[in-house]
Amino acid sequence: MNYPDYDTLREQYEAGNISAVDFVIQQSPEITEDYNQFCRDEGLDPDSDSAAKAFMDFREELFEESISN
Repeated sequence: MNYPDYDTLREQYEAGNISAVDFVIQQSPEITEDYNQFCRDEGLDPDSDSAAKAFMDFREELFEESISN
C-alpha cells in the first residue's frame, strides 16, 4: 500500500473527506499497528472515530512530553 504524505492526509481529514480512522491508519504501517495495540489496550473499537480521535490525542500528548524533556 502506498501511504499519502501527512500533509495531504491532514488536509483530507480537515476537509471532512476522510474519517478519523482513515486519517490514522493511512499514515504508515507502524502507526496502524500502534493504533490497533492502543485500541486493544483501551478496549476500544478500531473502526470507531472516537477511538481514532482518542489515539490522536494520546500521540499528541506523547509528542508534547518528548519535546518538553
